[in-house]
Amino acid sequence: MKLQGVQQTKWKGVLIFSLIILIFPLIVTKSFYLTHATFAGIYSIVAIGLGLLMGYAGQISLGQAAFYGIGAYTTAVLTTSLGFNPWISLIFSILFPAIIAYITGYTMARLSGYYLAMATLALGIIIHTLLVEWRDVTKGASGFYGVPQIDLFGYTFTQGTSYYYLVWTFALIVLILSLNIVHSRVGRALRSIHDSEIAAGSMGVNTGKYKMQIFVLSAMFAGLAGWLFAHMSYSISPASFTLDASIMFLTIVVLGGSRSIWGAVIGTILIKIVSIFIHYLGEHFPFITSDFEHVIFGLILMLVVIFLPRGLFPTIVDQIRNVQIKKVGKSVQQKEV
Repeated sequence: MKLQGVQQTKWKGVLIFSLIILIFPLIVTKSFYLTHATFAGIYSIVAIGLGLLMGYAGQISLGQAAFYGIGAYTTAVLTTSLGFNPWISLIFSILFPAIIAYITGYTMARLSGYYLAMATLALGIIIHTLLVEWRDVTKGASGFYGVPQIDLFGYTFTQGTSYYYLVWTFALIVLILSLNIVHSRVGRALRSIHDSEIAAGSMGVNTGKYKMQIFVLSAMFAGLAGWLFAHMSYSISPASFTLDASIMFLTIVVLGGSRSIWGAVIGTILIKIVSIFIHYLGEHFPFITSDFEHVIFGLILMLVVIFLPRGLFPTIVDQIRNVQIKKVGKSVQQKEV
């Protein structure tokens, strides 16, 4: 009965959220907000993968921007330089980050915690340097221009409402897939690894296999997000895939709650709201520049770690449950009296 209740709650949440996504462009028609909402969908895909890696496998990664960039540049090279169809390049944009993740994950198999974070940070720096210096393939610091639009059965997805729905369709698929993972036997194994890798190993859990699988899966999600980003922007440059992007994804996960898939989505939406607010302030106060956003992200990260170590979404859920438990307790006491 308890499992049934969890499943029903999960699907109710997905249905309600899908309806909100569906009606949002009908209510908010301004292109500025629609573009931010589309980016929220792209970032949610990356954040969900990072949330699985951090909150369930217990691994800290500062290299998600690298896999995000690999996915974007893979489709840019294949479609712009080699003439591939974007839907064919999607396969490679997911596959190449997965291969890089497997190779790096295999070499980092003995690392965990802050050591893994430093190793993934180094990976991010290496990939960014390659994107800048490998000019024959990546076009250097100036980046790629003219990345083609995505067509499906003769319909072209352009910036605006159509691309918003395309992005959030993929984001909802990733969300549902991830929710199924965390509520399955694999999810229970991952939670045991996060709580105590030694104890999980002693109970027969193949910790190395599960950690590798989630690391590769998170890279695949980032590659998918990179593919969506490249075909939305039509042009990409290495500046979009720096350490700042990795820190932003980390901030999203920590803010929303690393041990909740929904936390990654909620964290993304909140970060985009902060970005819009900073943009609004910048229009009225010239001293507030785009670099101010990094200061705010750092401040948010620090405050959440200090005051909400579990993240915003799990904390709110716990508060609601505590209120419900108190109400049930009071009603039981009244009946007894």
